[in-house]
Amino acid sequence: MNVICSNALIAEPAYSAANAGNKQGVVFIASDNPVCIEKIAPVCDFLDLQVQLVTPDADMPSMLRAYRPIAVITDVDGIEQDGFHTMQVIARFNRSLPILLLTDGDPVLMGAADAVQEMCGLRSVTLTSAFPAAGQIVAFLFSAGRSVGCMRLVPV
Repeated sequence: MNVICSNALIAEPAYSAANAGNKQGVVFIASDNPVCIEKIAPVCDFLDLQVQLVTPDADMPSMLRAYRPIAVITDVDGIEQDGFHTMQVIARFNRSLPILLLTDGDPVLMGAADAVQEMCGLRSVTLTSAFPAAGQIVAFLFSAGRSVGCMRLVPV
């Protein structure tokens, strides 16, 4: 029986140094919703990705430089987290950094997210109309990992 799993494939030594331990990469979760964190963290763990929570009072530019995440998952309208601000900070760091934007299907928020994406020149924003299923999160993270050369699928 063949099983598909992820296996590290590091593209550049500097990337490896930025990601401590045996994890394949770092995923930022910028959400103050505990349900979001509870659902996403096990998927990241399964994929051998390190989760780094970004609190509302965190110095995100410094964290982006220190951890060099492969992707960011964020709420648009958290109680204390502002997804639009998060998008603007990411745009100043790396406009190609994949972002999974959780909008709860609100058409006003989705329209505003499109406008912020265009205004900031972000190239890799995925909007969700509902909380994504585990398979959608896996697909997003694999795509993000492959874009920076740190993940691949291998049969075992």
